[in-house]
Amino acid sequence: MSLPVSSTSSAQPKSKTTSSSLPIQDELIVSCFAKVPRCDYPSLSLVSKPFSRLIASPEMNLVRSLSQSTENVLYVALGSNREQNLVWYTLNQIPHREGSNSLNHKLIPVPSFPSLPSWGASLIVIRNEIYVFGGCINGELTSKVFVIDSRFGTYRFLPSMRVARGYAALGVVDGKIYVIGGCKKVDSLDIEVFDVKTETWECFSGLCNEEVFEVTIKSFVMNEKIYIMDPKQIFVYDPKTGKWVEDNLLNAEWKMGSCVIDNMLYTFDSSWSKIKIYDPKAESWIFMKGVEDLPEMMSYYYGSIMANHGGKLAILYYNYNVNGKTGVWYTEIALEKREGKEIWGKILWSNLLITLNYYPTIAQCLDVII
Repeated sequence: MSLPVSSTSSAQPKSKTTSSSLPIQDELIVSCFAKVPRCDYPSLSLVSKPFSRLIASPEMNLVRSLSQSTENVLYVALGSNREQNLVWYTLNQIPHREGSNSLNHKLIPVPSFPSLPSWGASLIVIRNEIYVFGGCINGELTSKVFVIDSRFGTYRFLPSMRVARGYAALGVVDGKIYVIGGCKKVDSLDIEVFDVKTETWECFSGLCNEEVFEVTIKSFVMNEKIYIMDPKQIFVYDPKTGKWVEDNLLNAEWKMGSCVIDNMLYTFDSSWSKIKIYDPKAESWIFMKGVEDLPEMMSYYYGSIMANHGGKLAILYYNYNVNGKTGVWYTEIALEKREGKEIWGKILWSNLLITLNYYPTIAQCLDVII
């Protein structure tokens, strides 16, 4: 396994004039296509080769960006014991229309995305870009950092971290990415901070007076504080004050595969059939109402994963059949806050996305604005 090294891929695509050989100017066609939902692009690409070229052109993404025709797109990275690299997919989600069939929702491979280390890489999204920090390559941790531009499927390397890290905790606060843990404390600077705007690093030693485990499991940001789970406990770091505290109430209930929506944590309940929500301001847990009887395989125990998909709760999980194949399923839940601080969920759709001949690991599930 090696990180992407192609110098040609790291450059931003240059704008070129495409020729569709159609009686309508390419610019007009691109302008029209930019108003069409991305999920309809595969169908449009089948109409003709000129259409396919225009949809895949850099001009299309540029026009969409300038016209603010953006969408929340879900990217999923699947791993397996058979492959060293993680495989990228995107959710081709048909918009809700009368008479539409949710079975048309599928996971589509994204071969243009660079491969990720088989384990240990930490990823975080800022709008249309996916930042990748560290990971394990050929049995050794790396300090390499690169960013993927999801609009074009290109990438470029950024200045490396001072320390090689694996499964480091990440959090974005005030336009800066905080990288914490994922390395031996005796060899490391406690915290490295990457300024997204200037693309420079700041390094701090001795700030962490808590024993953050070498391998962190999960991290996220709520109310501009970074929450870090390791195999032993949960820490909360406030970048503005530099203070660390433990959160014992969160530690008792937080499960793998959780996510944050509107500064509240959504996680699986130990009963496997319910979803619990943590409000850090009230320091209390509540159950989501309206979706109390979820499938049993939809739980942290079975490797399920949650994601904030444009303010909706997305859940990916597995199901196995007698033929030895594994199905990756998806459920999308709309959220509604009601009086009394109740949160109700409504299942919008749920179906099989892809069937595989091996047992996969849902390594990443990222919501990107494109």
